[in-house]
Amino acid sequence: MFDKDLKDISFSDLILTHEDRVFFRYVPGCINPVVEFDINNGLMTSIRELKNQLATMAGNEFFFIWDNVPFRVTRIITVKGENYFLRRPMYPIAKFENLGYEKRQVRDFMSLSDKSGLVLFSGATGSGKSTSMYSLMTELVEKNGDIVISIEDPPEIPVDSVYGETGHGLWYQVDATKAGGYEKAMISAMRYNPKFIMMGEIRSAEAANEAVRAAVNGHLVLTTIHGGSIQGAVLALQQIAAAGLRSQELARSIIADGLVAVIHQKLVRNKQTGERKMDANTLFINSDDGIKSKIRNGKIELLSTDIFNQNNQGYNPRRE
Repeated sequence: MFDKDLKDISFSDLILTHEDRVFFRYVPGCINPVVEFDINNGLMTSIRELKNQLATMAGNEFFFIWDNVPFRVTRIITVKGENYFLRRPMYPIAKFENLGYEKRQVRDFMSLSDKSGLVLFSGATGSGKSTSMYSLMTELVEKNGDIVISIEDPPEIPVDSVYGETGHGLWYQVDATKAGGYEKAMISAMRYNPKFIMMGEIRSAEAANEAVRAAVNGHLVLTTIHGGSIQGAVLALQQIAAAGLRSQELARSIIADGLVAVIHQKLVRNKQTGERKMDANTLFINSDDGIKSKIRNGKIELLSTDIFNQNNQGYNPRRE
């Protein structure tokens, strides 16, 4: 019998089915990725209350806090009924150095604090992209201060607050939908003249172009995108951006000017213990780097050599 409160159970995803069944995904110590526990009446009553609350929410994707735990919720309607998929982000936000990146990668990420450009986190669903992005941004604003604006659809983790021991960092969180879209939200955000900008997952031409535009205009922008590799992430960004610009060449040129780092990561699951470990490749891009030329000319496949060299020989962030 499972007798813990929901907030005290460690899991990645909570799945509530139309049949009133409850499944947990990626529970530490469980060999199977998806498990169904025998839970007590008190917890089941709480989960039913949660489900009833979710049923009153508008839209099929939204942010929801239950018992002080933030969730990103997706409503899935099938031929048999309504189901809910609740992704639980790592909260409180973990320190960046504890996520599983190699020490040299952490060092290179920290070197971005005094730069402008686009930092693109990529990977499959559930690979920890958003966790890495939130953690890095938290580290940057705590250590360097200044203003952060995050524009998300929907927001995933509550971060709107004051940061740093002396309160020298301010983070403002904006719901893109409520603001009228990414373009309007970004126009409004520019009034704050933020040093750092964080955007939710790139899924539209509007979001892609706003992210790149801010990056080339002097801001450090962090965002995520689906991609099976670093090359795949760059190509995906180009294709999405080109849909709005109506020009592949223009999209490649702007992205080449804007990118400063691309990350592809995955969480590799140990079949014996059920634990998941970070596996990440990174590509950092200097202002005079030949990498920019490859991106601008559409030679994405040639990036494999640069990726190999950086991840096996290291990268010098001071080389400009």
